[in-house]
Amino acid sequence: MTSVSSFILASLIIFGLIISPSLSSINADNHEITSPRKQMASGVAAEDVKCKSGLVLMIRSTSGTAACVKSTTSMKLSSAGWGDVIETAMEEDGNDKEIILEEELSMGEQEEMEGNGNQTIIELEEGISAGEDDTMVEEPPEEVFSIGGIDLSMAAPVEGNVDAPITIIEFGDYQCPNCKQWFLEEKSSITSKYILTDTAKLYFVDSAWVGDDSFTAAEASYCADDQGKYMEYHSTLYNNQAGIQDGWANMDSLKQFAIDLGLDSEMFDECIDSGKYSSRVFYNTDVAISNGVSGTPHFFIVAPDGTVKQIEGPQPSVVFDAAILSLGY
Repeated sequence: MTSVSSFILASLIIFGLIISPSLSSINADNHEITSPRKQMASGVAAEDVKCKSGLVLMIRSTSGTAACVKSTTSMKLSSAGWGDVIETAMEEDGNDKEIILEEELSMGEQEEMEGNGNQTIIELEEGISAGEDDTMVEEPPEEVFSIGGIDLSMAAPVEGNVDAPITIIEFGDYQCPNCKQWFLEEKSSITSKYILTDTAKLYFVDSAWVGDDSFTAAEASYCADDQGKYMEYHSTLYNNQAGIQDGWANMDSLKQFAIDLGLDSEMFDECIDSGKYSSRVFYNTDVAISNGVSGTPHFFIVAPDGTVKQIEGPQPSVVFDAAILSLGY
């Protein structure tokens, strides 16, 4: 080995020794951060919860619990009145600072504050207060299930034959008037033509950003699914939809819907009060944003070979007919 090579090798070793401790420290610090619910269960105040690198801390206005989410998701939920946002950003001197993003900030200002090179790590777990059962909150999936490149790991139960060749993916919000319109006027045609004939299957994915009650309504639908009545509850929500944030989908109303459907009210109430499915709704809302969904309803029609057609808005069933026909079915 030449003297030059030896010098280079020695320099690399010294450089590695210098930076390795700092990198190890960063990785260790990130690894040691537990989920918001575990931190709150140990006595940490919601506003003092620490998030992993690249995540934003949100405090839910209705319950005071904490959640760590992507910046893009936090902006949607903040504008919908879900809660306040606290973002940890790095100053030029390397010190952390907390920035309260008030709801009156414009989207452009929020995007500017977000542009700090954060990693897109997703911790979709909502905090729960001390004393609540830690096992009640559903964890994000370890393995991703996707069709047409769209993550369906936490989507609603599939409607139709899982082996049907065409997949219809619907992104919707229970307070969205256009979603209600499509459900009442067009859904039955899609069901009779394609779902009942085993031509297509449908997955519903939450895009819960119209208002805070949108989020809770989505959680309630999964609590109903625990008792085998997801579709009945899903239909009840759209059939009873009224004005945005006018109380039709508040906690009392959601619990009454469960009673009307004959669900075990004690089991249902425990589920929705615990926030068991908050992480699931966070996850699905982030999937919507990640796939460019900016309004609802938004549909992806996927062929067996992965070809995707998109339909935006409450389009009539003939538009779906044309899309599915173009895919060879």
